[in-house]
Amino acid sequence: MTSKRQIRADLALLFVTLIWGSTFVAVQEAVGKYPVFGFLAIRFGMATLAMLLLFGRRLKSLGWWGWGAGALIGLLLFAGYTLQTTGLKYTSATKAGLITGLQTVSVPIIAAIWTRRMPKRQILLATAVAVIGLALVSLQGDLSIQRGDLLVLGCAISFGAHITAVGFLAPRTDALGLTIVQIAFVAAASAVASYFEGGIPLPMPQDVFNAAAFTGILATALAFGVQNSVSKYTTPTHTGVVFAMEPVFAAIFGYLLMGERLEPRALFGGCMILLAMFIAELREPMASAKFVSYFLNPIYWLGIVFVVAAMQGVSSTWEGLAWAAFVLAVSVGFPILFLLDQRRRGRISDWHITRREERVQLPLIVMALLAAVLPLVALQFGQGPRALQAVFATGLALIVVSIAITFIWKVSQHMIGITALSTMLTILVGPFAAPSFLLVPVVAWARITVGAHTRWQTIVGGLVGLCGPLLVFRAFGLV
Repeated sequence: MTSKRQIRADLALLFVTLIWGSTFVAVQEAVGKYPVFGFLAIRFGMATLAMLLLFGRRLKSLGWWGWGAGALIGLLLFAGYTLQTTGLKYTSATKAGLITGLQTVSVPIIAAIWTRRMPKRQILLATAVAVIGLALVSLQGDLSIQRGDLLVLGCAISFGAHITAVGFLAPRTDALGLTIVQIAFVAAASAVASYFEGGIPLPMPQDVFNAAAFTGILATALAFGVQNSVSKYTTPTHTGVVFAMEPVFAAIFGYLLMGERLEPRALFGGCMILLAMFIAELREPMASAKFVSYFLNPIYWLGIVFVVAAMQGVSSTWEGLAWAAFVLAVSVGFPILFLLDQRRRGRISDWHITRREERVQLPLIVMALLAAVLPLVALQFGQGPRALQAVFATGLALIVVSIAITFIWKVSQHMIGITALSTMLTILVGPFAAPSFLLVPVVAWARITVGAHTRWQTIVGGLVGLCGPLLVFRAFGLV
């Protein structure tokens, strides 16, 4: 396997994922004006015809066992698409894309139940992170879950069961032939079910027909063909990580075509679902721990807290966004450029500045202090949002405490940061953001696993990150 072939294969899979991500908007618009089962019957009917034209000869090798396995797997696929398509009538394309992505996490859980084996810790970790994300995305003020979100969650579980069944049954028969039987089963089952909806209305509206053709031919027949053609040139891990981009594309198309927006809490939850998907695809605990350490570096998540705080007490959305952009550039953009330069010069050994002696270098201390002081001064003189002032006052306090501790001991900066962010987010948004605290033990596990910190260093870091925001926000009268 050459690197060029792998890059081309990954790019082809990324193109397939982009197509899949775009289907959520297309399907949502179609089922808003056309019966669900009628749409599915036309969509998968077209997909079946296209697959027969491309790969019909593969059916000869199936035999009765292959046809039976295809029908059984097709039943799970039918359940998944029925729940997803119906759910899109009651929820946004963006949320549907995110929740559908939970199929990645459900697969190993379902496989463990099927084989009666305890899931690996990595999978339990991914499940915990996924539950956090789902709660942030879906829970309402009364802790209920929207009907559409619940239906799409059922879809994710059905798709997970489908993938698991394919994993057990596909090796015994021709994969493409099995795919054709599955798709044909969904088309037939949808046609039967459409009878109870009053049949398939004809003629179809042009935009509904276009959606059925796009999702049936491109997102199903072409996508399966490309996937089967290039999968041998890349690795299962690469494939899983590329496919994890589907919810991202769903969110992008939802924003561009439907004007959908996620509130900060749901956006944070969506990121957690993506994180869970990536963790589930990484095969080794050490790889998962390194990924968590990198992805949950607090500096990447500051923007969410900045935006939430900047939107409170301002006269317009644009004013809040302007303040958020300014402080983000000063407190995150410039420090990142500085750290990259320091690493290039060999003054720090890694992005996380793991070594204690490197953390107490004077240039790094000055950079950290300026990253908090300059925005705080600007907010004070510019009469910026009070909540954002509290955020930077908290940051300054935590930096001073962290530096003081680092001169005599080593404390987990990751734990200080992620605990402080969760605390501030909960203070600013309310109890709906409280599930983000479940990320704290996840980060602690990751930092201990990679050997960056001891258990006590993570515990102390968590306590500092919890107490600092509570004391500062109380001083500002915001708690």
